[in-house]
Amino acid sequence: MKPHPRIRKTIKWGGAAVTLLLVVVWIASGGFFASWSGPSGCGGGVSEGCVALWDHGSVAPQSRTSMFLRTPSYRLHLWAFVSRWTSCTEWSMQVPLWLPAMLTVVVSAAAWRLDSLARRRARLNLCAKCHYNRAGLAAVAKCPECGEPPALS
Repeated sequence: MKPHPRIRKTIKWGGAAVTLLLVVVWIASGGFFASWSGPSGCGGGVSEGCVALWDHGSVAPQSRTSMFLRTPSYRLHLWAFVSRWTSCTEWSMQVPLWLPAMLTVVVSAAAWRLDSLARRRARLNLCAKCHYNRAGLAAVAKCPECGEPPALS
């Protein structure tokens, strides 16, 4: 089943925006550090091309958010998959930001490709289902190959 054109366009443009945002944060994270932690000891941060998540149990008694600039190191961790499980209640994990960026690139590229194919087929007056050339058929006639009604313009 093919996605609805509005859904395809939303995925296409939304995915492009999220990809751009992730790439900007990935590159900029060489020059800043941002972290947050909640009262339960859960927290996260962005630094040197990675996003880090942690839970230190109930060690942190209060919520805290911090962000500061530093001298850009641009030592972007390209392969920093780090996870530590020190006990049942304490853990931490680092994931490089390029991984979610690449996933959104793949999904967005597929949506862009499907959208360009749909536009091309509509422009060439092809059946949306079987790609039969509808030249010479009435605008309201069904496809003689598969019986698909004409696409809405």
